[in-house]
Amino acid sequence: MAISPDVLATALQELMPSYSELFVQWHPVLEKLVNKGNLSRETLQGPWREFAVVTDGPGDVTQVLTGSEVIAGGRRQNAVRGNTYAPRLIYAFDVPGKDLAEANGEMDLAKILKNYPELALSDFHERIADQMGTGNGLNVGGFLTLNGDATYNPDGIARNGAFEFAAPAAQVLPRFGLNPGTVPGWVNQYGQITSFAVDGKSTMRRVYYACSRQGKTLGPVDLLLGDEESYLNYIEDLDDQVRVSKVEGDKAPANVRQGTKFLDADYYLEDSIVPALFNGGAGRDGVIYMMKTGTWHAYTLGHDANRETKGDFAVRGPFRIPEQDLWRYEIVLMMGMHTTQLRANGCIEGGSIP
Repeated sequence: MAISPDVLATALQELMPSYSELFVQWHPVLEKLVNKGNLSRETLQGPWREFAVVTDGPGDVTQVLTGSEVIAGGRRQNAVRGNTYAPRLIYAFDVPGKDLAEANGEMDLAKILKNYPELALSDFHERIADQMGTGNGLNVGGFLTLNGDATYNPDGIARNGAFEFAAPAAQVLPRFGLNPGTVPGWVNQYGQITSFAVDGKSTMRRVYYACSRQGKTLGPVDLLLGDEESYLNYIEDLDDQVRVSKVEGDKAPANVRQGTKFLDADYYLEDSIVPALFNGGAGRDGVIYMMKTGTWHAYTLGHDANRETKGDFAVRGPFRIPEQDLWRYEIVLMMGMHTTQLRANGCIEGGSIP
């Protein structure tokens, strides 16, 4: 018996939660966000999300010497509002009616799922990861990029990537609608390695501590993402410090998605960070992102699962393609990301230099 397009859609709907989980596990950023409960499904009043950033305390202090002092009170208005847009991205793929007609039984259905939906979702995930790491995700340029040398365009207006590759005092790029020139502290931490063997780990420690000191209750940096050469230089440096009296196995993790420890953070090799594609000079010599994931928030938009969808890699369809023997399915993502404490995050250049 041939498989109908609706049967394929039903099977895909049932499998989508595990598919989304595969993406969460595959990319450390979203894994951390979900584990911390920072992924939400929103109903917004407009097409964007606003968040408040407080730049100074709400009051003042008066020292009492004689008892006749007038206590300075009132309220200081020190809050500014940033904003972020969620791009709407739709991955569409077509399944030939002939394939459905020739399919019989569970094994054939499994093959169709393997050949079409699984590959489609995997490709979608890869593009999002490339966009976040380097800013070159194919046709997903509206999603956030961490690369400050690139831009993303969620709403028709180009926005700068999250991390600027410059010392905090020299940063000028507005991010998430806030400008470091007018909002004190709206900068990321920064470091540049001249040679990993000389100042690699010391630079990493300096930036790590600079990020971790920001925000009283948010804890230390807990996530590092680095390109392959920067990551391997760090592993090599660890090997040089191991002194044992007998031969033991490699201290590097066998699974790169397991990560390796740097102080209290997990350091991951991230294939989506491609230094050769960075526009800046030193950025081509390796990039390491340091993130305090408690300061990051992701949100999806959507209401009706059968119409616009929830926007969380939701499946829509099938639709018959007019004048063709094809059934179209769509994977819909409407997700935004932002940080409320840019100063608690940082980036490092030069990690690929031995």
